[in-house]
Amino acid sequence: MNACLPTDDIMYHLIYSHHFSKQFLQGDFYPRWLQDMNVGFGSPTFFFYGPIPYFFTSIFSLLPDYSSSSCNDLGIASFFALAASGLTAYCWLKEIVPKNYATLTSIIYMGLPFYLAVDLYRRFAFAEYWSFVWMPLVLFFTIKIVKNSKINIIGLAISLALLIMTHLPTFIIFFPVVIGYAFFVSNRKQWKMTFIRLNLAIIIGVGLSAIYWLPAMTTQQSISMDAILTGMYDYKNNFLFTGPKVQYNEYKYYWNYLELLTIVSGGLAFTGWKISRKFSAATLRQEVDYWMVISLLSIFMMLPLSEFIWDTLLVIQKIQFPARFNTILTISITGILAPVISQLQVNYAFSNFFSKVNYKKKLSLCIYLFIIISTVTIIQIIPCQKIINFHGSENTILALAVILFLLIGISFIRQPINFYRYKFVLIGFVLIISLFLNGIFLGKSAFYLRWSNAQISNILKISQAADEHRPQ
Repeated sequence: MNACLPTDDIMYHLIYSHHFSKQFLQGDFYPRWLQDMNVGFGSPTFFFYGPIPYFFTSIFSLLPDYSSSSCNDLGIASFFALAASGLTAYCWLKEIVPKNYATLTSIIYMGLPFYLAVDLYRRFAFAEYWSFVWMPLVLFFTIKIVKNSKINIIGLAISLALLIMTHLPTFIIFFPVVIGYAFFVSNRKQWKMTFIRLNLAIIIGVGLSAIYWLPAMTTQQSISMDAILTGMYDYKNNFLFTGPKVQYNEYKYYWNYLELLTIVSGGLAFTGWKISRKFSAATLRQEVDYWMVISLLSIFMMLPLSEFIWDTLLVIQKIQFPARFNTILTISITGILAPVISQLQVNYAFSNFFSKVNYKKKLSLCIYLFIIISTVTIIQIIPCQKIINFHGSENTILALAVILFLLIGISFIRQPINFYRYKFVLIGFVLIISLFLNGIFLGKSAFYLRWSNAQISNILKISQAADEHRPQ
């Protein structure tokens, strides 16, 4: 939380945060032009880059022991975003399932790999990472306005404005999901009122965020837009499962990881949907159905089969990377898991098995699981383990870890299980464990790599002459 991790884009966010906070604390309450960059010529970064996350880093830079040559503000802001995303996810999910299940699912949401491992520990896509705070909040207020709560029109408007001013590409691909969800959670008799309230909220939200998007849209002719929409940034070169059409070199492993992550995530979504077919509550089945459709569409938009849509809808071309639809897939999985988890105790008897296990065995199980996770993590993060850390070892150790989880769980069961009946619960369990362990492996370098204060100070000095770069 208080150290700089050498991830893909953290250097740029460190520079932006440093200059943004400096000007903000000097009384420039919306620093669009970073005046000290590029040898005093300045940089127009925040004419185009969402400012909301950097207001938080500016506030956190006031905390005690803050040093201008540290990443404390970015680290604390990242931790705050993670905690806030759990809270907003809980607010949304408690409108669908009982509070205890909403709590459990929101914790899972906080740890899903694309959000935590990819956007934080691998890419440090700071703005996209923060968008996971606002998306559940948008869905929460969407449900509220359908339930005839007029005051929540303002809540939805503010949530949309926060998302727009945080990460515009995420808003572009998430906006249709919100529209569909609003009409999904309302019945036909409510559609007219839902339409009116939703449009009012959108108009207010777009108006509130105009301070950001209007200059960004009207000044693009002053910058080199082609540089961020061609070559390795062209969406045509970044569809999954075809291999990058531009040579990525050291990013090949990351590319393969994204493909594996998408497959496992899609499998988990399908497994949850399959389990939901046995639900007695029709509303929960419908909820899962909606998010299953969104999951399929998200995966489709990451495939080259969707190229005709990308060619037709010019606005989505500016999100650059089809893999960004994993943000929507993450939300969809959360929307599927909440109803499934809430019904497992009713429809499946696994809880009965573990309720008969005595305290000592439960404690032993916790210790076993802790040892497994610790061992797997240590094996992966110790740099001197050259023999163990061979190419593909992550997948090998992942498979072994999942097998150990299953063997320990089975050892606590005192009566036979009809695995045919519970096969999708078992598959779902394996997929969830796989996702979390994969997240650990991807972010393993974060455990032992750090930038020193001297390195950070040097980066901030160099930033005064840094080339323009706008990570997303």
